[in-house]
Amino acid sequence: TSDFLFPFLSGLCAMSARHVRRAEAPRAEGPRVAVVGTGPAALMCVRELAKLVRSDQPKALQGARISLCTSRGKLATQMGPRNQTLPVPGKPFFDYGCQYFTACDPWFAAEVEHWASIGACQPLGEGEVGAWSPESGFRPLVGDRCWVGNGGMGPMLSRLIEQTVKEFDGIVEHVSGFPQEDWKVVSLARGGAGWELGTKGGGKLGPFDVVVGGFAQHCLTDPFLKTGDEACARMLRCLRRVESNQIIPIQVSFEGDPLPMPFTAAHVYSEEALSWICDNTKKPQQGGKLGTPGAQHLTLLSTARFAEREFNCNPKGYRRSAEEQMFAALARVLGVGSLAAHVPRVNRINHWEDGLAMKMPPDSRGCLLDVEVGLGWCGDFCVAPGVQGAALSGRAMAETLAAYLQGPSEFDARGLLPADDEWVAIDRNELKTSLVDIGAFSGRLGLRSASTHTDLVPSAVGGYNNAAHYGAAGKGKDGGSPHSGGKGKGVGKSQGKGQGKGQGKSQGKGKWRGQGYY
Repeated sequence: TSDFLFPFLSGLCAMSARHVRRAEAPRAEGPRVAVVGTGPAALMCVRELAKLVRSDQPKALQGARISLCTSRGKLATQMGPRNQTLPVPGKPFFDYGCQYFTACDPWFAAEVEHWASIGACQPLGEGEVGAWSPESGFRPLVGDRCWVGNGGMGPMLSRLIEQTVKEFDGIVEHVSGFPQEDWKVVSLARGGAGWELGTKGGGKLGPFDVVVGGFAQHCLTDPFLKTGDEACARMLRCLRRVESNQIIPIQVSFEGDPLPMPFTAAHVYSEEALSWICDNTKKPQQGGKLGTPGAQHLTLLSTARFAEREFNCNPKGYRRSAEEQMFAALARVLGVGSLAAHVPRVNRINHWEDGLAMKMPPDSRGCLLDVEVGLGWCGDFCVAPGVQGAALSGRAMAETLAAYLQGPSEFDARGLLPADDEWVAIDRNELKTSLVDIGAFSGRLGLRSASTHTDLVPSAVGGYNNAAHYGAAGKGKDGGSPHSGGKGKGVGKSQGKGQGKGQGKSQGKGKWRGQGYY
């Protein structure tokens, strides 16, 4: 066991078995691959690579060892923010960005059936998800299944990661940066022996022949890849081509009379501020039982146009505007004159600065790879935004690495690092999905495509910068984030402290009580 583990964990001698699952026995020496990421792209890359290793095809993967390095207790940025409260079994919960997913690709559909067989997810009942418009009211979506994680998207992926590590014991090890962030991977460097990853606690992992990233938000990729200096320069330049929309999510519970909402969720059309509403208490619990007793817990997602305008033109007051206009839209959709009798209590109003990918590489091969240094990247931006696109990209990354490791000198690298090419609109994806502000979904649902992304995003192309993070108005006077510096009204974690003094993106004390517009 030590022959397998210790080269990867130098400097982490005190790491407990809770944070790294040790293999039962050493394997023959083979390629060493590290996959960094917490979402479906990283997970499916690991799963597909491990399947190839176990099958001993191709021969170049014999004895390969794979390290999955995760950094959050929830899912990736689309699934849940870093500081969101962990779901508790049997208690109401909020899903954050990823609300549901579809599986119109045959391979992915089979994977999802496997996920369901181990209790990780299940489809909502037919007609529970629909589309709402002023002309037609609520219209159920039929023709394909709408899948959700049991207990939320976070617990779903946690279960899948745990199951993957057990299934491929001896091939896959899991280095978890949660709950002890000392094990979180924060840097990488390439030397004579290969790649070495650095952890927040000062430890080292490696060496690795190949490193793969499974996330694409500029606020994460830029600082991470900059630690790798020149070896990461080409990949960094390529990832700065990623263009995403922006979304404002609101998490709100209703403590009074139940809202007249006979469905679970709806895509909203013809409302300027609101694109999605979902009652999370109608989703299944972690044990699979449908519904959670207690107050209704809703997730509201704005349109991209509204979020991009409000945040970039009004970075200190976007929460006030979001609550006012998104709540008014919710009342119109549900036919409620006032929300006051339902006693809304805001849990969080955030700004999703890198939301859904809007452009993809031209002639995309489903992933990126710098063959000169052995640095790969995968994510839904290579296929289509959402869980299915991320999973397909992870699979493409695994297959590309398998071919690359057979003989880098003969490997066809065309199209794998399009840093200088013009990227194309992602709605041209081959899956023929319907693209809306919150993702791409099966075209069989009959969902009308409606992307409202604008050119108001300062960092749409070009990587992470202050304008992307703090809004066009820049940083607060004292160095605090204007995310929490306005005269907003939020409650608890979504309050502002005023004058740019808030801590982080969504903390503070402020005067905003979040109860003024209903």
